[in-house]
Amino acid sequence: MIKQCMSTQVYAVSADEPISRARNLMLKHDIGRLIVIGEENNPVGIVTKKDITKRLAQAEPTWRRRPIDNIPVSLVMTENLLNIHQEATVAQAAEIMLENEISGLPVIKKDNDDVKLVGIITKHDLIRHYSTKEYITKVKDVMDTYVVTVNIHHTIDHALYEMDENNVNVVVVLTEGNKPAGVISRDNLAFTELTDANGNVYGREVKMARRDAAAGVKKYRYIREMPLVAEDVMAPLDNTVTSNERVVDAAKIMSTTGTKSLIVIDDEIVGILRADNILNEIKKQT
Repeated sequence: MIKQCMSTQVYAVSADEPISRARNLMLKHDIGRLIVIGEENNPVGIVTKKDITKRLAQAEPTWRRRPIDNIPVSLVMTENLLNIHQEATVAQAAEIMLENEISGLPVIKKDNDDVKLVGIITKHDLIRHYSTKEYITKVKDVMDTYVVTVNIHHTIDHALYEMDENNVNVVVVLTEGNKPAGVISRDNLAFTELTDANGNVYGREVKMARRDAAAGVKKYRYIREMPLVAEDVMAPLDNTVTSNERVVDAAKIMSTTGTKSLIVIDDEIVGILRADNILNEIKKQT
């Protein structure tokens, strides 16, 4: 039952509060979503790390340069809040999340006509529950074999473009020799400082050489600020799995580390195991 693996602590933010407030709450409590409260103190939506990065990526450059202190949660939140009863099964929760492409559900309890919010169930909660089982399904049987990649020198905008174009939340960062160097996820970018207090986009300072005349000797050096690239924001590949490992063992890693995906490596990259792959397995259980 849902009530056996849900989180009873529910954190909330007001719709008119800035994104920075939502992000700080997520960081403080190590969570990935917040219930959004309206003017009458009732739930009106939910905001996640994915909502934040996806909305910022869709914005025009001038809009994106606005400090997140000036952007209200109402602009990035997801409305039409779905919920689930505490007596529902984990398989039912997994099915609702997969069908609606969401990562969490408020959990309610009904007493006659009275509806009470009693918790929240997330993909992480479902994966943690699955990790306690003894299923023998192998990673190779459920993983995705198509892995979206970017180069270490690609810009963050390009990484976000690849995520949107391929409908994924994670890209693998490759070196010039096509070796895996790290990963970039929407979660990483949601908590990465990309602008300063004035809304200016951070960059990296690169020393450039300039000739004093056409075809002359490079003798003048100057500093040019370049946009941040993939290697500036990527997370290290600290945890990977092989295709022959059990999914429940991979789920243990995901549950412990909080990651939503694991790169599958058998000498080389052969796939990626995502949270949704595990939810599809959970959906099959009765």
